[in-house]
Amino acid sequence: MQIKKCGEEDEEKRLKAKKATEEVTRHDNKSSIAAYFTHCNLQTPHLRLDLLSAMSVCYKAKNLATASNFARRLIEINPAVESQAKTARQAAERNMTDETNLNYDFRNPFVTCGATYVPIYRGQKDVSCPYCTARFVPGQEGNICTVCDLAVIGADASGLLCSPSQVR
Repeated sequence: MQIKKCGEEDEEKRLKAKKATEEVTRHDNKSSIAAYFTHCNLQTPHLRLDLLSAMSVCYKAKNLATASNFARRLIEINPAVESQAKTARQAAERNMTDETNLNYDFRNPFVTCGATYVPIYRGQKDVSCPYCTARFVPGQEGNICTVCDLAVIGADASGLLCSPSQVR
């Protein structure tokens, strides 16, 4: 369980590093990556900060419908939230549109690929690391896991075998 939690925290750190790099200069990329942050399985104080950041980035990029969703989630977590969330909701209610088309659907649960940082929505094929269980798009199968750097993505791992009767 701790390995999975560490993997989630590592995924968030890698997403933040990608957001800070020069590759992500367009508002739609920054908005998408900020949206992916909000789906990492983190503790409530950290989730609150990610929601606030995603709401701000989407609001500045004029993705008001998406910013409204983050504001709603932020208010659900902490009703005494700053007026910034309420302001974003009110602005979005007047104009419930997104200026750019984001690769993000808040209604459909997803995990983020550990290598390409794209969402893998429920029902799509994926492969996982046998050690840290990070999930990847099928094109990453056979590569070394970018999360733990210990296992091959998609490989079959039997785990610790203590007796011959456990062999498959």
